[in-house]
Parts: sequence; structure tokens; C-alpha cells
Amino acid sequence: MQTISRSTGYMGAGIVGILLSAGYLHMTLDLPMGEIDQPGAGVFPLLVAGVLFVASISSLWEGWHHRANSPTLDLPEGSDRTRLLKLIALLLVYFLIIPWAGFSLSSILFCTLLIRLLSELTWVRSAVYALFMTAAIHIIFITILKVPMPAGVLIEIFRS
Repeated sequence: MQTISRSTGYMGAGIVGILLSAGYLHMTLDLPMGEIDQPGAGVFPLLVAGVLFVASISSLWEGWHHRANSPTLDLPEGSDRTRLLKLIALLLVYFLIIPWAGFSLSSILFCTLLIRLLSELTWVRSAVYALFMTAAIHIIFITILKVPMPAGVLIEIFRS
């Protein structure tokens, strides 16, 4: 069984979180911030990037300061490792296809596959739940909060 120290895991998670928050912040800066009385679409993502950055720094600090007496953690094996690697691959594919397929189509596909990966539900039930989840996210973020999400190159082709 392979193991790593808990402090190594904390530091790794902190570094990945810092990189993700920096990338997210970079994308957020293109969004309008609005005014104090009328926040723009970029305010919420800016807050999320800030919270992720602070949490990542905290994780990095915790790992760094407890390196000496850090207990070990067992890395996943067998089907658990396979499921974890599939989840990571699914997330990467999701982020890569959003610009081309758009937020809605990508999210429905991602949620359907994620539900199937993590549960015993049928394909149809997974797809129905994915539709509801994507619709809820669309209503909250796109309709109410006015966060612009990519429509996707495929959608633009079909619209013209």
C-alpha cells in the first residue's frame, strides 16, 4: 500500500488551490465589477477566488508547519483509485469542453457522467437529475446573478 504524509497532502492541496485560484482570478478580471449598490457579474467569482486562495494558503501553512510529526495517509487502491482517476479526468474534460460545447451542454454531460460514476442510478435518471441541476445553476448564476457563461462554439454555429 502506498502512503504519503498528511503534511505533503496539505501542501500539495495548497499549491493546487493557489494555482486554481490564480487562474480563476485571471478569468474573473474580465467580468464587470459593477458599483457598490449594483454589483456586477465579477463580484461573486472574485470572492470565490479570494476564499479559495486564503483556504489554500492555510492548507499550505498547515502542511509546512506540521512536517516533522505528520501521520501518513493511505493512497486509494483498486476500484477506489480508478474512480478517483476517472473523476479527475472527468473534471479536466469538463473544463476543456466548456468553451466549445458551452456551459449548459457541458454541465448536463458532466453531471450525468458524474452521477453515473458515483452512484448506481440508471442513465435516464442520471440525465434527469443532471438537467435539473444544470437548470438550477443556470437560474441562479446566469439569470439572477447575471454571471456570463460561455454559450460555446457549437451553439454559435447552430444559431447562425
